[in-house]
Amino acid sequence: MFAKISRYTLALIALMALLALAAGCAPAKPSALSDDEVAAVTENILTAINDNDYQAFIQDFSDEMLNAFPEDEFTNMRDLLQTNSGNYLSMGEARLSNAQDYAIYRFTCKYDQEDVVVTITFAVDGTKVDGLFFDSKNLRNASQ
Repeated sequence: MFAKISRYTLALIALMALLALAAGCAPAKPSALSDDEVAAVTENILTAINDNDYQAFIQDFSDEMLNAFPEDEFTNMRDLLQTNSGNYLSMGEARLSNAQDYAIYRFTCKYDQEDVVVTITFAVDGTKVDGLFFDSKNLRNASQ
């Protein structure tokens, strides 16, 4: 009897692993924007930060992002980026993934002082920016 339970348990574990693997292999769901449009929105945001242009920075934000990112927060974020990473120079190709109902695009971007991973999120099938995150060694050190 113990051997039957062990085989059954092993088969169940194998089935669960296969299902998890199959789910992980499904292509990520994008926003309603094309990859080129997502890149253009991201480029606009990064250029607006360089130019200290708050209106250009928020032009593609969702209502939630507009409420969460008043101009003083923009200024603080810009100062942190400028001091620790420098000016934005260029952007690499997007890597797309999903979490819950969001399309998450990650770009490795060149700045004067270092590479920064810029993460921008949209609702799946959405067109407005729902999240914006910056990650780099210098930024992590500055926030400690």
